[in-house]
Amino acid sequence: MSPRTTSIIGGVGRTLITLGCLTLAFAGFQLWGTSIAEERAQTSLTSDFESRRDAFAAYAERTGFTASEVGAPVTTSIPSTTVPDASDSDDPVIGSNDSQPTTSTTTPTTTQPPVPVESIPEELLPRQGEALGVIRIPTIGVDKAIIAGTSRDDLRKGPGHYASTPLPGQAGNAAIAGHRTTYGAPFGDIDLLVPGDRIVVETFQGLFHYEVMAQSSGIGHSIVTPFDVGVLEDYGDNRLTLTACHPKYSARQRIIVQAKLVNAPAATVALAGLDEEIAQQLSNEQLAYEATGINPPTDEDGEPFDPTVTDSLGTETDEGNVIGTNAEVLDESLGWHMEELTPFILWSLFAAIASALAVFAARRWSKWTSYLVASPVVLVLIFFSFTHLDRMLPAF
Repeated sequence: MSPRTTSIIGGVGRTLITLGCLTLAFAGFQLWGTSIAEERAQTSLTSDFESRRDAFAAYAERTGFTASEVGAPVTTSIPSTTVPDASDSDDPVIGSNDSQPTTSTTTPTTTQPPVPVESIPEELLPRQGEALGVIRIPTIGVDKAIIAGTSRDDLRKGPGHYASTPLPGQAGNAAIAGHRTTYGAPFGDIDLLVPGDRIVVETFQGLFHYEVMAQSSGIGHSIVTPFDVGVLEDYGDNRLTLTACHPKYSARQRIIVQAKLVNAPAATVALAGLDEEIAQQLSNEQLAYEATGINPPTDEDGEPFDPTVTDSLGTETDEGNVIGTNAEVLDESLGWHMEELTPFILWSLFAAIASALAVFAARRWSKWTSYLVASPVVLVLIFFSFTHLDRMLPAF
């Protein structure tokens, strides 16, 4: 074998080894590196929530109500009125009676909010992107601050609340999304929840207890497509819906856990600055598209895709009621963010140039000194490269 051939083979081998090491490093970055960023964000969110919770409680106390009662309807009585009892009237047309006339009493009531929602200072209410509460699931060890919003950036900080649904603890179906494998994986084990398991949510309005509900197959969760947004609709009761990608390391489906509210709901108080127009834009379609960043799919006529198509077999798995759809639509739901490709390539190129300069310096001067100086620079460049690559991939 000629020296040239040996050199080529050796170069290819070193390249493959380097690519393999980078692949393993990126896998580690996704599993553990993203968790570091999420943990830092959680520390800040938890501190912000505690400050807002205490400020809201102090405001409620000044008004004479508890935090959960602020803005809630209350029934008050109007001074009573009396009218003659027709059966005891002396009017000959109506009838006569020798006994003393009696009266019947009516007490009209009116319903008014003790503290109008409009009067609550906006600085006491969380805005989109801020902490609105904490979710605790003792069975699987979850204790995470909840952020208002379900954008990709929001979910990198922790579980996110769907803006189109009521806040946790309020009447209706409150919904929260979270990662299962990256960025702390807050919902990594929600498939282990069983009917009756307890979920506690604390918001600025107080503590609210939920119990996991059994799904159609008797277990604590169900599996749906990203286009089945019915799980976010109002069921006419008070419940909490948790959503996450399924299976792990994939965004092809969604795993759903629903729990019923055990204690009384709090008053309906919206987030600060969230008007009807924004709420309409942040519709239930977020279940499918917020974490993937793609537009709703359409059929060949340009009409919105109907998500109610069942699979060709019509079967049901042991994990719950799976609503199937065709492979093309499922592939679309992976939602690659290709706008991150350019910065990923640039940072990767910078890292490659820095590595090449380190090798050149090591051959020309001191090997260990060159590597020692270059290593922090190369690692930082690789970190930024991995960050953009992670943002380009689907959110798991």
